[in-house]
Amino acid sequence: MDLIPAWLWFLAGLVLLVVEMNTATFFFGTVGFGALVASLVDFFIPGEMGSFVAFVLATGFAAYMAWKFDIYSSSQETLKTGADRLIGETGLVEDKIDPATGEGIVVVNGEKWRAESKTGEPIMEEETILVKSVEGTSLVVDVAEADNVVEGPDREEV
Repeated sequence: MDLIPAWLWFLAGLVLLVVEMNTATFFFGTVGFGALVASLVDFFIPGEMGSFVAFVLATGFAAYMAWKFDIYSSSQETLKTGADRLIGETGLVEDKIDPATGEGIVVVNGEKWRAESKTGEPIMEEETILVKSVEGTSLVVDVAEADNVVEGPDREEV
């Protein structure tokens, strides 16, 4: 008689995968994958040693793949959050950007932001701007060239 039968490996694997779907830690998923592989090995080749070795190897493989996925996904710079997501976006000047007074308001993606001119030149109301960078709570902007303005069904015309 097996100490851990194939059905128990299988049940443990399914439970751990369900837990992983609710936690997104990669720990439960890797162990759950190892348990499912161990259940397959135990089903076809009964015995403690084969299922345990399969469990260790499959869990190690899954952990290695999760680690590689983490390294790959963290090296991608596609996810921008906060004000950084506005860099490269176009907007409209609502209140004149005046470098002499430090005043100016722009609307980018429906949000109002303080703005500074990148060139140090004033930018008049209703001008289309391009966000170059973020400094503190202000956007550093420049007048947008006609080819930088992006329009489409999901974008406001600026």
